[in-house]
Amino acid sequence: MADSARTGAESQPLCLRFTKTAADRLAPAPRERLRRPADLAEWLATAGLGAGESGEPPSVDEELLREARELREAIYRAARSVASGERPAGADREHINAWAARNDAYRVLGDTGVHWRFPGASPARSALAVLAADAVETLGGVRTGTVKVCAGSGCVAVFLDTSRGRSRRWCSMGTCGNRAKKDAMRVRQEG
Repeated sequence: MADSARTGAESQPLCLRFTKTAADRLAPAPRERLRRPADLAEWLATAGLGAGESGEPPSVDEELLREARELREAIYRAARSVASGERPAGADREHINAWAARNDAYRVLGDTGVHWRFPGASPARSALAVLAADAVETLGGVRTGTVKVCAGSGCVAVFLDTSRGRSRRWCSMGTCGNRAKKDAMRVRQEG
């Protein structure tokens, strides 16, 4: 799968899209979207981090799934810190940096566009290292934009605001932004 065809929420950095694999974070029991190794393999392939030029899902086992969730949570906590104007916790920085240092992947031009190549023994592990390297760039300020936390009611997703005035408030206009606008309209109509 080529990773160049991204629109809407998919135009967000991969690392921040990865943090959304845990949903309803304010609920007593957040919803885990990576319940099985196959869920992680499919997410990686859908995100353009599949194995081979065809982008098939890489092999993932239970241990790598656990490690992926730990990386995701370190990225999420670090992004929340950056959004608050604080430095990420040292343990989260070290965890992200250790994963980023494992990055042996590189991009190649294939028949159908740009693809990742993972020469190491574990394409899934290499794909997670790509996510960590993406987090280093995104949270370290290399990317243009401002890391923010969604202002939507009940949403605490992190996103990169690349709007001209950095005035974006919601992780997605199609969900949180639309809901906020409908709520505001209902209040105006009732008032």
